[in-house]
Amino acid sequence: MDMEFFGYKKCSTCRKAHKYLTVRGLDLEFHDFVVHPPDVSTLQVWAERAGDVATLLNRQGTRFRELGLRDKEFTDDEWLHLLSQDGKLIKRPIFITDSKVVVGFDPAAYDQVLAALHP
Repeated sequence: MDMEFFGYKKCSTCRKAHKYLTVRGLDLEFHDFVVHPPDVSTLQVWAERAGDVATLLNRQGTRFRELGLRDKEFTDDEWLHLLSQDGKLIKRPIFITDSKVVVGFDPAAYDQVLAALHP
């Protein structure tokens, strides 16, 4: 099973989530999407696997407030374009498997993925 981990290296929650997975035996490279934001097509796949584009939005983040996006109404394509331009707008961390995208640090969801690896 292919797995990837995306986050912001300066975010303590992202570092904690990455450590949670690595101490459980996963060798995951930490992709910093603030330094290298994912492209629109990648974000579209993540949104489909996570449920919708709104799941990817970091509505509680400083950048969201700085840009005055809290009450903005955009199409999914417009949101995806914004997210591809600024990784700080993406909710983090994101843990990706072949079939699932876990947005945010959710130990229970991580454990479900790990359990599926070792039935």
